[in-house]
Amino acid sequence: MESWQTLVATALVGTERQTPDPPNGEGALKDLVDQLDWGQPEGALLGAAGAIALHQQIGQCPSKKDWSPVEPCPLDDLPVIEPAIARHLDAIILNYSAYFEQEVLPELLSLIAQAGQRIPERLLPPLLKMGKEDSDLQPSLMMAVGKRGQWLAAQNLRWSFAKVGGVREFSPDSPQLQEIWANGRRDERILLLKLWRERDPDAAREALEKTWSKEKVKDRGDFIARLGVNLTMADEPFLEAALGDRSKDVREDVGRLLADLPESRLCQRMAERAQRFVKLTRNGGKLKIDITLPKKFEKEWGLDGMREEFISKQYQKKYWLQTMAAATPLDVWGEPSEAIAAIADSPSREKVGSSWVTAACKQRRADWAEAFLNSPEYPVLKEAWLGRLAFVLAPERQDQWIKELLPDKPKADEIVAWLTVITGHDQFWDLAFSKMLLAQLMALVGDGAPRDDDYDYCAY
Repeated sequence: MESWQTLVATALVGTERQTPDPPNGEGALKDLVDQLDWGQPEGALLGAAGAIALHQQIGQCPSKKDWSPVEPCPLDDLPVIEPAIARHLDAIILNYSAYFEQEVLPELLSLIAQAGQRIPERLLPPLLKMGKEDSDLQPSLMMAVGKRGQWLAAQNLRWSFAKVGGVREFSPDSPQLQEIWANGRRDERILLLKLWRERDPDAAREALEKTWSKEKVKDRGDFIARLGVNLTMADEPFLEAALGDRSKDVREDVGRLLADLPESRLCQRMAERAQRFVKLTRNGGKLKIDITLPKKFEKEWGLDGMREEFISKQYQKKYWLQTMAAATPLDVWGEPSEAIAAIADSPSREKVGSSWVTAACKQRRADWAEAFLNSPEYPVLKEAWLGRLAFVLAPERQDQWIKELLPDKPKADEIVAWLTVITGHDQFWDLAFSKMLLAQLMALVGDGAPRDDDYDYCAY
């Protein structure tokens, strides 16, 4: 180091003013620099500097750290999926930016897990990377990665969400569950709460209640959203208290959940507000409806999670009214067929009608859904609402309605309209309906009406 400092000092003042001397010392470095032509001071200086710099690098001992040994991955007792299914996964991974692949992959992974199988090791890194980037994919993915995927997740913090798949006992006394809930990363805890709600909703809510005051604002909204799984009136007291959260975004999230509980205190308050602007009266035995819009946003509405701002100020007042009406228990409006007939005659029907459709779906009111579907007076938005309303009906009534909706010998545009209606709602179809659906698709892209062998093809 002393020789290096000497050379630096000489270089700073210049070799014309200070002649460099060969560095002192002994050993291989001394023998090397002595071979330089010190009669040529500039070249000797640069050669010595290079030799000393290289000597310092190769002469350093590497830093030492006591790395704890990594436990090997335990053997996986689940069978790997068939090569044909793996090829489907390859294709989906390659084209995952497309909408279709994003819809199909979670379902395929869920089916793999339900079959007690796992994805092959070579596909674990790309799928775990996709899971990190798409949180909606995580619940189905973590159940299909097997022990090797969970082992990889333990080595890479970016994939840590997959560790939650190793939790098998969703009991408050489970050490593994408690460790993740108490000390896990944000994405691990959010995913754990969702799965916990699926298996023991009350225990999951109670665990969140205990930590609620300590959770970060950015996390509270995500936790609240997971309470939507198996939501019941047992959750209402906690959610009602959470309406006092200091974050407006959290209050909005809480309000959306409470609006799905017709018996909640929030829905009762919404009903009182809605009836100020939507009045049903009888005139000669016939029900009439009078609809007015709110003039201004009231402070207590915001305390119940209502949003004052809307995309367009032109529709802001209509949005306030629709929010109230959608959260109002439908029994407030009386008999459904009569109420729908009354609103059909109103020039302002769209202000409330779509909210009643939303309420019928949220409150699972088959009587209102049936009334809408059978109403000749009210112009329901066919493609947007018919499918959602149909799936509120009992399963046997759904089948009947869907079959009646399709003509005996449909034309191409009629098949398209039918497909648009029935695919407007997330639903797992049974085998019989899947055959019928695929047959109509093949008729649409083929050369005419479905053939008998089309149905055989649909079975695979």
